Amino acid sequence: MWGPPMIGKVFRIFREKGGILKALDLWDWFENLPYNKQRKLKYYFSLKSIKNLNFPYRAKHFDSGDIQDIPYTKRTFLGSLAQTALLEGDYEFAEWLYLQALNMDGTPYEAHLILNDLVMLAQKIKDLEKAGMYAEKDLELFKDYEEEVKLGNQRIYLNSLEFYIYFLEKQGKVEQALKVLEEFKAKGVEHPFYENVKERLQRKIQGN
Repeated sequence: MWGPPMIGKVFRIFREKGGILKALDLWDWFENLPYNKQRKLKYYFSLKSIKNLNFPYRAKHFDSGDIQDIPYTKRTFLGSLAQTALLEGDYEFAEWLYLQALNMDGTPYEAHLILNDLVMLAQKIKDLEKAGMYAEKDLELFKDYEEEVKLGNQRIYLNSLEFYIYFLEKQGKVEQALKVLEEFKAKGVEHPFYENVKERLQRKIQGN
């Protein structure tokens, strides 16, 4: 007896491939996903089309219709759906989709935005190790997206920096935390509580 996955597979063989999936050349990627993930992707696309008034597409545009001049890369498109899942509290699926987006072609700045969301997601599920890992990856990429972040901004803050300093301190890596704090200060990135954090870290190093 055929279940939903088999029915969906047979249906996909005969339907015309279109929509954003075609415009972004994501059909092969999509069709190789398990049925439950395909269903969730369509659901969050539909939800985004309803809730986001600035989103220029309707639910049907996910996989049908002739879409031209799409304002997304593969990475930003999947990242935007992952963000919708994140906002709905579907953390496991959101994390999976963010990581899929990171594996797509895209710019370092797009990766920065995704990693920033992943830090927040990991904090929500109280996985500090994972949050620290994503924050570290984001900071490692800084030199590659630095110019885009600095463009038009007189003061630069990175959520990943603030969390990573906290994470290192919690791990007892106080000297490393201070080193990272000063390194990014020299690069023009400010910690919102720089003076207080620096003083606290120095006191810990001195044993006070």
